[in-house]
Amino acid sequence: MSKQMTYVPPPAATSTRDTILSSEGGYVKSVVTYMMMDDLEVQPMSTISSIAMLNKLNVKDVGAPEERVVQLGLQEGLKLLKASSKSKTVLTDVFLGMKSAT
Repeated sequence: MSKQMTYVPPPAATSTRDTILSSEGGYVKSVVTYMMMDDLEVQPMSTISSIAMLNKLNVKDVGAPEERVVQLGLQEGLKLLKASSKSKTVLTDVFLGMKSAT
């Protein structure tokens, strides 16, 4: 990390598709929903992936899992970063306080 690098800007949009992608700010359309797992793995949220996840976690009662909306600020971001290097249950540790993530 001691060499200076030269910034090379991305090529200009050459097609309608490229123009649409750059104007929307990315490749993910707004109708796609994702779920983040406790180990910070991100997966598209679909019926099949949800059923596969419940089977993988050996969940028998489909009403047991909870959806949580959390506030993510600077302090939570730092806690997530720290916990991700020490734990496989990062979200549980930081947002539910199951283990000390400080």
